[in-house]
Amino acid sequence: MTEAIDPELERQIKEDVQLIQRIAERDSAAFQTFYRKYSGLIFAAISNVLNDHHDTEDVMQEVLVQLWNKAHLYEPRKGKPLTWLTTMARNRAIDRIRSKQRRSRLNDDFESENKKLEFEFQESGHEILEEKERDTIVQRAVSKLNDDQRQAIHLAYFTGLTQAEVAERLNEPLGTIKARIRRGVSRLETLVKPRLA
Repeated sequence: MTEAIDPELERQIKEDVQLIQRIAERDSAAFQTFYRKYSGLIFAAISNVLNDHHDTEDVMQEVLVQLWNKAHLYEPRKGKPLTWLTTMARNRAIDRIRSKQRRSRLNDDFESENKKLEFEFQESGHEILEEKERDTIVQRAVSKLNDDQRQAIHLAYFTGLTQAEVAERLNEPLGTIKARIRRGVSRLETLVKPRLA
């Protein structure tokens, strides 16, 4: 026995599908209507994952931009518009957590790698010079990468975006970005290691 679908729910879903289709056609009135109806639910879905108001606001903004830019990718046969959007929001929130964790790990790794057994005094003039020289060597090496590698590495390592976020920002497939970063890092190692040895 098939379950009867609530006619009101069915009408609501149909209306939402039409709104998404209009958003795909760059209809700002449809976007505003969808926002008024569901912004609270989407915000709550993000907040449940992040539990941080500032990050939730940032991710909410990213999700709204994603809705505007990717509405054309929505396929009604794969699920309801609200399910599609809350899944997108949840994934975006999870990406934010991973990005923060990665940055935190990088900071921890950097600090532990550079900690010395001696007491923490102000750096000597010699240490400051060495640090500046290292920075210069790394900057020169980065400038020798091709534009694509330099851009991807800058976004991933200096801006702190995840590889998925880099791919989205550059409008490139994730596999292409991963390969670009891998080749760029490998090239940097080749250029930097002999100079820092």
